[in-house]
Amino acid sequence: MGKIGLAFVNPAPLTKPNTVMSFAKKCEAMGLDSFWTIDRIAYDNLEPLTLLAAAAGATQKIRLGTSVLLAGLRHPTLLAKMLATIDFISNGRLTLGVGFGSRENDFSAVGIPFEARGSRTVEAVQLMKRLWTEDKVTSKGRFFSVQNLTIGPRPIQQSIPIWTGGSAEVALKRAGTWADGFICGSSAIPDFPATWDKVASYAATAGRDPKQIEKAGLTFMAINDDHAKAVKTLEDYVMRYYGRLRADVASTSVVGSAAQCAERIDTFLGKGLDTLIIGVADPDPKQLDLFGEKVLPLLKS
Repeated sequence: MGKIGLAFVNPAPLTKPNTVMSFAKKCEAMGLDSFWTIDRIAYDNLEPLTLLAAAAGATQKIRLGTSVLLAGLRHPTLLAKMLATIDFISNGRLTLGVGFGSRENDFSAVGIPFEARGSRTVEAVQLMKRLWTEDKVTSKGRFFSVQNLTIGPRPIQQSIPIWTGGSAEVALKRAGTWADGFICGSSAIPDFPATWDKVASYAATAGRDPKQIEKAGLTFMAINDDHAKAVKTLEDYVMRYYGRLRADVASTSVVGSAAQCAERIDTFLGKGLDTLIIGVADPDPKQLDLFGEKVLPLLKS
């Protein structure tokens, strides 16, 4: 079976101050591979890097990741320092999932142009990689410039793994040419093999081994024996977060009874994914217990 991670999806009406620590600890206790968080600015979610720092202090083994962080909204020097700090205090457990942004209000909220966001993000990533590994970095780019700069701490990992997402051709090319992993969106998971063929082709053209790129997918989950209620929960979450239903959630998400959820997870992993990231869309804290007690035991070993 592939690796499974859970994403702390917020906002949630029942979220309390201790929910983050409890969620992270339970994910680790049930033997999951990873704990993830989302990133928005113009939305009532918890700030992702602060959340992961708290999770790092509450856990010992589970990997911590962003799915995804809008890196273009932050200056790469400060972001490099924050990410390296999380990797340091977690003893090398951070994975950086990078997104390029699809909502203009997230950018206008912090006074950053929406245009050229992809190029800005790529330049930021390139600069962060240098700041994590080099001393006295000098770089004059289109968006960012530094002069003779050395920062610390260095990440515990030689290089923090950087995964990217997106469905546009340019996003698939970025994943193939320089990313350490690719995160496929929920609506595209059923056709993941076709998408992966494109990423692998770009990797081969760039002289990379596609097998070295982690294949991941992001989906969302609501566990309920009443299938219609589970679907409604997913639809409500998607509408709140995305503002529209991007696909048929009944066929592209993990919904229904424990048995139905386990079957869907097995199906998605069977598409060739190495890692499946599951966002817990139902705000009821009991969802995590149901997942550990009812769904996980049904998954194929």
